[in-house]
Amino acid sequence: MGNRLGFSNRFIAVVALTLLVLLLPNPAGLTVEGKRALAAFVFTGTIFALQPIPLPFAGLMVPVMLVALGLANSAQAFETLSRPIIILILGSLFLAEALRKHGITRRLALLSIVTSRGRVDRLLLGLMALAALLSMWMENTATAAVLIPVALTISSQVPDQEQSKELLVLLVLGIAYAASVGGMATITGSASNAVASEFLAEIRVWRFIDWMKYGLLALIFVFPVTWWTLMKAMNVSLKELDIEATRRELENLGGMRGVEREVLVVLGITILMWMGGAFIEDAVGLPSTFLSPAVVGIIAVSYMALRDIIQWEDVKGVSWGMFFAIAAGLALGEALKRSGATAWLTDISSPLLSGTPYIFALVVVVFASALLTNVVNNATVAAVFVPIMIDLAAADPAFNSVRLVLPLTMATTFGYALPSASGRMALISATGIVKSRDMIRYGMLMTVVSSVILIALFYLLGMVNLI
Repeated sequence: MGNRLGFSNRFIAVVALTLLVLLLPNPAGLTVEGKRALAAFVFTGTIFALQPIPLPFAGLMVPVMLVALGLANSAQAFETLSRPIIILILGSLFLAEALRKHGITRRLALLSIVTSRGRVDRLLLGLMALAALLSMWMENTATAAVLIPVALTISSQVPDQEQSKELLVLLVLGIAYAASVGGMATITGSASNAVASEFLAEIRVWRFIDWMKYGLLALIFVFPVTWWTLMKAMNVSLKELDIEATRRELENLGGMRGVEREVLVVLGITILMWMGGAFIEDAVGLPSTFLSPAVVGIIAVSYMALRDIIQWEDVKGVSWGMFFAIAAGLALGEALKRSGATAWLTDISSPLLSGTPYIFALVVVVFASALLTNVVNNATVAAVFVPIMIDLAAADPAFNSVRLVLPLTMATTFGYALPSASGRMALISATGIVKSRDMIRYGMLMTVVSSVILIALFYLLGMVNLI
């Protein structure tokens, strides 16, 4: 009963804040429709942050609210659910389920533990590398959910309870941070990446490989600093542990089975097609978009279904809320543009960023994005601010859209301090493994460090004209 009352109070807070925006006087230069769009933004941000209802239902309520506020008709509000980017994410999650079902993720986790030879620093590095790799193709929260039980198993083998707890917190935070950092590398890695890519595709040719060439570089720079900083910040007393039980478990698995190899081959080919499908289309004269990422993903999933590698029962548990969050973010972004709210926000932001050095703009957009993502869903942050960055770039020849949009969007993965920042941080909070003060303390440190590295990277890319 108490839990239901708590959820009711949270929904009342969502409605109250939305109504407050609607009742406030119109700011100068903003139309009535634009103010309703800002109210929709507040509704979206608060319902995702407070989550009075589960994420999938929250995502579905956003287009309903857009219709109720007169910002879209039903076709406009729900059209984003059919975008190719949604199908691409769907295909990537189905592929991830094949990895999980056939024990490939578990095998990789055990292999990383054995490779570490029991050294805690190498163990953390191995698990974080695996989390980052998986998160390039899997939903970040799903990656954390797969690897946290591995961390629990490892820590349970430490006899000293205090050392066991220290190790568990270190590994769990490392997995969460690495899953976030890995998500920067690809369009499929994060909901905010998907939203930003959809908006970029509206103004220029924007392919899977276009994102990856910058995202993978960001991962290469941010990941090692994240690992090193976490090791130094926590400085756990345990430096080495016995991994004999893990070694035996890996040996008991035996060699990789045929179906495991087949899944890895399908995944490898799919990734290659995601990166180079458009070039192959042009080279051999295939119909336009036949090898687009969305189509390739579904072809891969269909192949595995025909081969009975995965079945419908296997994929029922995918994170459906992610699709609705992406679609909600896209629908909100379109409504903000149609209503003139984006143009109004651009006019407000323009004096702060236009005509300023690139390094100043980077500091503002990266830190604002990283900090805001702790309280607002990352897809919502991208939906609101990516169109503003695109408009600013169009008005100021000193910038281009990619220079602003990519660092802003990648910074949305640095929400580490609060459970509301992301599903993976909420998962960690729900397990009770990490205390709230530790989540905030280490999370804010990692947010600042990661943001500084990202700013430095994009500034250097801008200096040498590689972006």
